[in-house]
Amino acid sequence: MDEESAQVFLPPRERCFERLRLARFGETVTCVHCGDDAVVKRGTTGKDAQQYWCKHCETYFSDLTKTIFWQHRFGLEEMFYIVKEMRSEPTAQIARDLDRDYESVLNFVHKIQDVSGDIDEFDLYDVCEADEVYVTAGEKGLENQDGNPRKRGLKKRDAEPSHQTNRQC
Repeated sequence: MDEESAQVFLPPRERCFERLRLARFGETVTCVHCGDDAVVKRGTTGKDAQQYWCKHCETYFSDLTKTIFWQHRFGLEEMFYIVKEMRSEPTAQIARDLDRDYESVLNFVHKIQDVSGDIDEFDLYDVCEADEVYVTAGEKGLENQDGNPRKRGLKKRDAEPSHQTNRQC
């Protein structure tokens, strides 16, 4: 896929950074190391992320520090695209769309899934809608509570041979 057609579906990089800043810091940027809000802007990183200097703990950090987007070779807009499409598109298709190596995209998808699994559960309130429901079709594989085996489809044969067959004893 050429550069021009790839730009059609990728969000603008600056818009991705704005969205990330808003979701991460809200209105006031705070230090990711100590939590203090005495920070000043100090240029940008090689990925165009805003870099900050904390006056309290005297450390540098950027928009990407300590996020899943930190220390990746993908651009932020590519990572946003992967996050958006990973639920509806196969990883191989995403890799083709971005003209990236399949293994690299797959590793990033796995990292997102790992981080998503660490998110604490939350309680739903008010009205909640769901699209699909899984209904069990049977009890195979479930142990019976009283310890007896589940009922079999065939009946046990009589101890005496049947007289209706031509078998010889």
